[in-house]
Amino acid sequence: MNYYRAESSMIVTGVYAGYKNGDYTFVLEDNDIIDFDEINKMILVEFDLKSDKCKGRKFEIIYTEIIDDLDDEDFVVLKLEDLKLI
Repeated sequence: MNYYRAESSMIVTGVYAGYKNGDYTFVLEDNDIIDFDEINKMILVEFDLKSDKCKGRKFEIIYTEIIDDLDDEDFVVLKLEDLKLI
């Protein structure tokens, strides 16, 4: 099987739930939970996501879903690209 990599950009709305174990967690409007383990460092300049200051605040969330097919299993990484406070 051939190796492949796919990326897609997504925009959703959600409430910041907090930072734990290296992940930034948001609860989306449909109550799905999304965890980001990769983040654009410029977001951390604007928002202090590692403290509780932004917890409970609503954001427009722009992220990239990266899918790598390493060995017949898809490996999915969600990278937080940008946040806009609503």
